[in-house]
Amino acid sequence: MVYIVDEILDNKQKILGWLAEKHWWPYRNAGLEELSVEELFSTDKIHVLIIMDGKNNNTIVPLVIESTKPSMASDYLKINNKYVYEAEYMPNYWDEIGGFCRVKQYMKIHGKTVRTQLLTRESTHIIILHELSTGDKLVVKGYRRLPPISIEEKYYEVLLNTGYRFAPKPLVSISYENTPIGIVIEYIDNVGDATQPFRESFREKTGKASLKLGLAAKLGSQISGLHISLNKSPGEFSGKEIIGQEDIDRWSKRIDKRYSEALDLLQRLVDNADGKRIIARYEKWLNHLDLLREKVEKAISSLQLYLDSYKIRTHQDLHLLQILYGSDKNFYFIDFEGEPGRTRDELLEKEPPLRDIAVMIRSFQYLSYDLYKSKYNLSRNVTSGRLLRNDPLWDWRMRHSLSMLLSYLSGSISTGIHGIQREILLTRYNDLLYPWLIDRGLYEVIYEANYDPDRIPIPLIGLINPSIPINL
Repeated sequence: MVYIVDEILDNKQKILGWLAEKHWWPYRNAGLEELSVEELFSTDKIHVLIIMDGKNNNTIVPLVIESTKPSMASDYLKINNKYVYEAEYMPNYWDEIGGFCRVKQYMKIHGKTVRTQLLTRESTHIIILHELSTGDKLVVKGYRRLPPISIEEKYYEVLLNTGYRFAPKPLVSISYENTPIGIVIEYIDNVGDATQPFRESFREKTGKASLKLGLAAKLGSQISGLHISLNKSPGEFSGKEIIGQEDIDRWSKRIDKRYSEALDLLQRLVDNADGKRIIARYEKWLNHLDLLREKVEKAISSLQLYLDSYKIRTHQDLHLLQILYGSDKNFYFIDFEGEPGRTRDELLEKEPPLRDIAVMIRSFQYLSYDLYKSKYNLSRNVTSGRLLRNDPLWDWRMRHSLSMLLSYLSGSISTGIHGIQREILLTRYNDLLYPWLIDRGLYEVIYEANYDPDRIPIPLIGLINPSIPINL
């Protein structure tokens, strides 16, 4: 039981250095010596560590320590003839950790793990596929950054109870003293995340941006179904509520705060940069951001359009990487954790349904950046420089955004979830989307500044020239 603690004390830098290479590692801007490590609890086989940076950014890491080389995990660390690997790779992990944690079972799991595989390197958590002896597959998601509330479990529970088809069914949720550790969900047979079909349709027309808009329309229709299913029953978690002035004021303050924080982060990057080229690059981005003050003020004033309309339970972080494109050519929604970094109250708050649509529009902008970069085989720096001057794929993403929006409205406009007159929804969706495009874009600048500063131009491009759908 004390072995792992002794090893952490003796080999802290080595273990943290190994963990720092993980896709989920949240301390990119902190030195390893600034981090502290404690053992949260142990089972016979699993040692759960908590890593802290002194700023209330805590990360939980369950580890297995064995004397023999692991057969399920290809990624491991060897220390003093012991093998260390992340516990979510462990066969039937949910059973083993259940000896010390609360395990809530939604559906019984039959069979034993015979193979495991890391599913993605794009998540802030670890997500492992388990293939079982019965032939079934399931997904173990281990929460790394400790969420302030186990909100994802509630989403899956609501969707399961409403019979919603286009989200995985929850199998098991795992928590320790009310702290969510992870969740086990149904595996959806898929061809990849939701960027894949759009990438393929783009490539179909060499040298031209594909306008195969049926995919976007289908996506909009299924987002509508998601919103309806999430809000079928009135209550504290689900259901619509009237938006009051206090909501408008809170969202206004959030946009203003995000803008100030984004400016401060870019200024800090400038101040701490090493080398004239890097300093000049950060200064250029900071100047672009500084010129957006008028757009921020417009976004805040546009929020008044929502007064006395409805706020509902939304996905909150609805982008293309949070959606699977199934082998049956349907979109399946996953990752209901909300925007990373939100407080407990912010994760629980309801918002206008069009905010999810704005977040998806922002995701099309991220995708168009990658499509342009790949098409011309450019570096990230060259791509950013070109697109900040002129974005030739603006029309592509605007038309996809419009197709998605109109399909979404077609499915939701008569359901009563908006609380906005039909004529206003159909003629002023530009104004209704604007504050959320700015809100989300600023959030993305902050996120990139913290995790990958070279990606800051991606949200900046969309803030400078938002791809608001226009009537054609």
